[in-house]
Amino acid sequence: MKVRRRGEKFRFRAQVRAALIAGCAAGCLLGCSEPVVPKPQGYPRLEYPAFEYARYTHPCGIAFDVPVYGKIERIEQPGSSSDACWFNCALPRFSAKIHCTYMTLLGADHLMELANDAHLMVFSHELKASGIETRAFDFPDHSVSGLLFRLSGPVASPVQFFATDSTDHFLRGSLYFDHSPNPDSLQPSLDHVEQDIVHLIETLAWPETDSTP
Repeated sequence: MKVRRRGEKFRFRAQVRAALIAGCAAGCLLGCSEPVVPKPQGYPRLEYPAFEYARYTHPCGIAFDVPVYGKIERIEQPGSSSDACWFNCALPRFSAKIHCTYMTLLGADHLMELANDAHLMVFSHELKASGIETRAFDFPDHSVSGLLFRLSGPVASPVQFFATDSTDHFLRGSLYFDHSPNPDSLQPSLDHVEQDIVHLIETLAWPETDSTP
């Protein structure tokens, strides 16, 4: 009988010890755990190329600096009676393109028409834009002036511009990315490409015109 009681006592102690160990382990897990806090969505860090440019002259006659990591895509319009030249400045590194249209002006009324069209293109994004910033530029040394539009919010074309010499030449450009607009993830790329657009405008040169009577 004594042996059996001693065995029962040992079994009881073993059960208590196991229960205590399990309880301590559960207490540690509950006491040491921290509340789960959702982390903000992150975006992969991109390495941006240095601002380097090469001179480009379009067959239509206009010339400007193009990023060395970009390329010009000429757009042919067979059978078109328009004097316009269409081309894209593609930036594969950013999955972006600057859609450009160059036209020869046919007078003051034509200039007003093209400028109004450019404004309509910008404000067609007004419903989705949370803001539209307009900046004027003027480079009298090479007869280039116009407006640069920066659109904030989930818009399809966040940067647009037009440049002219007010008498003979007109260039309009619109920036598009090849994916859905997300202002938060696009912001660093957008800032970089906007500098490329500003440099294009600053280095723009018109075709030489015949001023002889």
